[in-house]
Amino acid sequence: MAAWRTPVMTRTPRAPDRAPGLSQRRGIEVLFDDLIALAAEGRLTIAALREIAARLRNFFACLAVEILWREKGRCFHACARQADTSCWREKKDVSFPGTLEALETVAPEVRRGLEAGLASRRRRRIPRVISVPSGPPAAASGGRRRAPRATGLVLSAGRDVAGIAVLSFAGSPVERTLAPGRLERLARLLGIALVHNLSRFDLRERIKELSCMYRLAGLAVEHAASEERFLQQTVALLPEAYQYPEIACARIVLGERVFQTGPFHEGFWIQQAPIRAGDQTCGRLEVAYREARPELDEGPFLLEERRLIESAAREIGLFLERRRAEREQSQLREQLFRAERLATIGTLAAGVAHELNEPLTGILGFAELLQESPGWNDEAAGDLRRITTAALHAREIVRKLLLFARQVSPRPGRVDLNGLVREVVEFLEYRVRQSSVAIRLRLDPTLPAIPADEAQLRQVLINLCLNAIQAMSGGGQLMLATRALGAQVRLTVRDTGPGIPEAIRDKIFLPFFTTKPVGQGTGLGLAVVHGIVNAHRGEIRLVSRPHGAEFRVTLPVSAFDA
Repeated sequence: MAAWRTPVMTRTPRAPDRAPGLSQRRGIEVLFDDLIALAAEGRLTIAALREIAARLRNFFACLAVEILWREKGRCFHACARQADTSCWREKKDVSFPGTLEALETVAPEVRRGLEAGLASRRRRRIPRVISVPSGPPAAASGGRRRAPRATGLVLSAGRDVAGIAVLSFAGSPVERTLAPGRLERLARLLGIALVHNLSRFDLRERIKELSCMYRLAGLAVEHAASEERFLQQTVALLPEAYQYPEIACARIVLGERVFQTGPFHEGFWIQQAPIRAGDQTCGRLEVAYREARPELDEGPFLLEERRLIESAAREIGLFLERRRAEREQSQLREQLFRAERLATIGTLAAGVAHELNEPLTGILGFAELLQESPGWNDEAAGDLRRITTAALHAREIVRKLLLFARQVSPRPGRVDLNGLVREVVEFLEYRVRQSSVAIRLRLDPTLPAIPADEAQLRQVLINLCLNAIQAMSGGGQLMLATRALGAQVRLTVRDTGPGIPEAIRDKIFLPFFTTKPVGQGTGLGLAVVHGIVNAHRGEIRLVSRPHGAEFRVTLPVSAFDA
């Protein structure tokens, strides 16, 4: 199968000066120095092999130079001809010593000759140079005939054969004057140079990876309080750590939120890693190339870059998990503070209510006795009725205060919450019609009966529904829903009114807090609801919404001690 390749033209290599006054020995030394300097740069293997093949062909003035090199389980193939120089990674693995079928610039009989040269010396020391005739002798200057040859330089990595460089000659002057010892030295030097080049390249990539992760950790500390800034600066950091930063772009996707470096290229060359916060995958980190590049370990990406993107995604996940834990801790602190404040107010309210109960009972009793006495004119009788009405209203406020303070225990029975919702809707039908409010029901048919005080739950429903209807003065939609949640059931009351401002959300369950005009509310409705739900070992929560208000009441399914 033909190997996939991306030919890349090389720059014209710097060739050693072969002017008449310069000896062949000086020329080969300059070549050796150039190869050592190239290895010290630590280039990508494809780039290094392409440059080496071009320099060898230019120096030896040969027809072609072809290099097969194997490292980290991958085989690279470089070829320098008169027209161009290219390098690619072979999809089919090539082992050394073994088959050399991937060679393109030599005839099959030459390839077999090189394989035989490797096989015949396999049990002895590593052969450095194998020379094989590649055609019949041709006329040369001075009337001498010289056969074209293919010279194989065996490349080693340590004690193992790692590749071969094949130089195809056609009787060039350099070939005739090059001593076999220098060819062996060149073969040895090429192997050392390629191994050193890989070491330098790996070191540079590791430094890039560690530098990126160090800067990423610094961003997590610097922007600990700003999630948006951390994510935007993180995504801007990644392209610099990749092999081709000039064509790289990065993106972080977290649900509906997207952070990216300019326009993101939705092409074939994308490397991505999932972002996990705790046990959940909450997004992904992506890096893409806007142009095609030679295939390496993972498309055009390196194994080191796979390690980098996974480390960066893991660091982002840890940051998001830490931020979520901080938010939850802040919410828990706020809930605890609110609960302590409500408990304090409840204790105070209970004391006040008990203190008021006794005089109210006396006022009501004596007012009723006076009403039964004869001889009162109409004006006095009216005054007594007003006293009785005011006292009854005060007693109702006291009862609500006791409910808020959980001084009145519920009398639990088995309550069908769905049936109770339908009953309250029928009760409010006239009020709803007058207010141009539409009611929608979403009742869970699998909802179990719950242990609760039916009268108190009815009051919870009525209070929440009346608040919602009053909030939608110009009409709207009221939604009542129930849902089974395993050991709990949830009641949801949602309206499409103006909602509850953020500034007062932590005050809505306080007794006597109201936003209604004077004379239109006592400010005890939600306080009573909160007290009843707490008495039933449940929870009531206001859910933030862009429009309207939503209250969620959660109650246990199992029986509780009253």
